[in-house]
Amino acid sequence: MSSPLKVSARKLKSVLKGRLSSLAQQPKFLQILMKADQAVLRAALKGSRESRSEHVILNSPGSGNIGDQAMFESFVRNVPGTILAIVKSDDAYTLPSNEDRSRVEFSILPKLIYSKSFGHYADLWRLGRRISGAESFSVMGADIMDGGYGQHSSMVEWNIAKTIQESGIPARVLGFSWNGRAPREVTNLARLAGKAGVRILARDPDSHDRLVADGIAGVIQATDMVFSFAAAPTHASQSAAAEATKDIQGKLAIVNVSGLIGRSIEQDAEYDHLLATLENLGYTCLLLPHVSHSNVDDISATVKLRAVSAPAKRSVFVDRLLSPTEVSALVQRADVVVTGRMHLSILALSAKKPVIVLATQGKVSGLMSLFEVPEHCIEPTEGFGPQISELLIRLESDRDAVVTRLSSNLADVKKLSALNFDMVDPR
Repeated sequence: MSSPLKVSARKLKSVLKGRLSSLAQQPKFLQILMKADQAVLRAALKGSRESRSEHVILNSPGSGNIGDQAMFESFVRNVPGTILAIVKSDDAYTLPSNEDRSRVEFSILPKLIYSKSFGHYADLWRLGRRISGAESFSVMGADIMDGGYGQHSSMVEWNIAKTIQESGIPARVLGFSWNGRAPREVTNLARLAGKAGVRILARDPDSHDRLVADGIAGVIQATDMVFSFAAAPTHASQSAAAEATKDIQGKLAIVNVSGLIGRSIEQDAEYDHLLATLENLGYTCLLLPHVSHSNVDDISATVKLRAVSAPAKRSVFVDRLLSPTEVSALVQRADVVVTGRMHLSILALSAKKPVIVLATQGKVSGLMSLFEVPEHCIEPTEGFGPQISELLIRLESDRDAVVTRLSSNLADVKKLSALNFDMVDPR
């Protein structure tokens, strides 16, 4: 049994932690943190300016996210020369066996983005010393630049890009979403980064327009890096796709159950409805997870659905994360994809497959507009199951027209994606 003194100490610690956490969100305190970050990084970057012909990429957290892995592989495939990948942990990313491992180095900096402790400043120093003299610096922007998944981490990434650009190393923020509701402090840092010359690549027209409306300079219309994935099928990827679909005859629908959306609404009845519709239309459904880590888990969300939905129980269930190359091979076999994960939709669109996407964080509507199918972007609110079912029924008679629109726009989308890897700034 705990003594009253120990209980009081725990309470005091909890109160102090809460107050410090509250203080850390105050604008003035965040500004102080950013100035401290700049001072440390600038000092580190003043070291040796010996030229290192390497391209540095600051990766998203990764680890259990097929989309993050696909973005990283796209960068490796499309950027020539030596690459230094900054990662949060040693299991965050893997390098496919068919890639040249001699030209890619990983640097593990676990406190760089998601910490306010002393370790954060130590990692900032290590980053600056390691990349001094690099040929370029890129941030894997993705979903984390507008504060939607954390204000402090977004500010840190903008601040790092700005400081590195000012040091003389060309910096870029690769294809990312901007929801138009970024906290003022995040928007201010994005403006400063653009003013400093950081190349800012929006991955959809809506994000581009929102960035411009927020007064951010240097914005370039691009698209997501994964449209440049272009992985050659391997024996392993083909085998995984064949194994997953070995008992499937006729039309195949790939359906993703998003653990992220499942945290916000009760979605089981919605998926039960749309899966029943797909069955009635003659499809065999394959349930495919896309993200699986401690915060959000598509696998557990799918298991939960299968416990209450008869159509889900009858569906084929891939109960592990596939590699991006395996997913790419699998969508080649599909006739339609329904997903709560954007990068699964990108892999499917790249294969000219009709896709219906549940929108999250304001990042999907612009993507579907690029392919002239904005109606295929559905808000994940109560009733999305019947909405998707109506689209699926309509798609049965409109498939040729939809595929034609996807095909006619894909080449232009891929050209815009290639801007992420253009090492020469055309501005």
